[in-house]
Amino acid sequence: MNIYLVPYTWARHVHVALITGGSALFAWWVMQVWVGTVGALWPVEADGPIYLGLVAGSVAWGSLLAEGALLRQDLKWFLTRLPAASSIAALVAVGGILLLRLVGGAILPDSMGADAADPTLVSLRYSLIPFAIAGLGGALGATSARRFAYPWIHLGAGAASGMIGAGVWYLCNRWLFYDLYVAGAAGALCWGVAFGLLAWGIPDSLYAGWLRVLSGSRFGLRIPVDARGPKERFVGHFPRGADLWLPVEEGVQELHISVSVDENQVYRAHGLSQYPVMLRRFLEKLDLRYDPRNPAPVVTQVHSGDRFIIGDGQRAAELEFIMLPREES
Repeated sequence: MNIYLVPYTWARHVHVALITGGSALFAWWVMQVWVGTVGALWPVEADGPIYLGLVAGSVAWGSLLAEGALLRQDLKWFLTRLPAASSIAALVAVGGILLLRLVGGAILPDSMGADAADPTLVSLRYSLIPFAIAGLGGALGATSARRFAYPWIHLGAGAASGMIGAGVWYLCNRWLFYDLYVAGAAGALCWGVAFGLLAWGIPDSLYAGWLRVLSGSRFGLRIPVDARGPKERFVGHFPRGADLWLPVEEGVQELHISVSVDENQVYRAHGLSQYPVMLRRFLEKLDLRYDPRNPAPVVTQVHSGDRFIIGDGQRAAELEFIMLPREES
């Protein structure tokens, strides 16, 4: 859970999901160890609510643990928000499931009510809603401590992840492994992974754009594009005003290109020279050279890994735009 170890690739989208999935799987393991060693200190009818409440609390705990580690929160933040979020998630999950049983027993027909109240019945028909309620509990715990601006995203992610966990749990027991222990582990893992994917991911604000030289006499030199605000960096051989100076012997003009960032952290490249300015990315190549017949230079949005080939047609320099952890700025 170190931002330096999370590259700006597809991996950043699954990083939090692996942590929440691992915490949910840890909750399943704790439940098995407790029941196998100490024994259940509650009636069998409470097995399901307690298990789902434990997983819900662990999912909320794992999500906030990842956030706190990535954002470098202090120890007080961890000691106050993580226990509060876990407790809220577990209480909401257990209380919601017990309330569902109470209400369901009063409004369902006698035959269905008996099946719904049977703790040994393994059926997705009567387990889907309890899983969804537990997922909502985990989401409420996380969003109450996170103070998220759009709580319905968390709530939707919580309900969806709980139902995904229910589906995997039933599929593994009914069709794949015919083993409730394996099904419980798989369901908890998929529940946690789904919540990590849907609720909160690593924000782009933790990364900053850089320009790096890949050729010529200044190979390896890199400069940050932004410093927590709108900024524009110029590349050329002009002795003053060029943020990234490259020698004229490499075919670079006084002002050849620039890369800017706005207040929404959107990066754009501007072609400022009539000499070749080629932007290359996967399955795409753009010519950004300035056309004097147009009132403004060619502008395009850039992404991590984009490369610029600039020069005078005979000599060329190569640059790369990359996203790195902002802490390096």
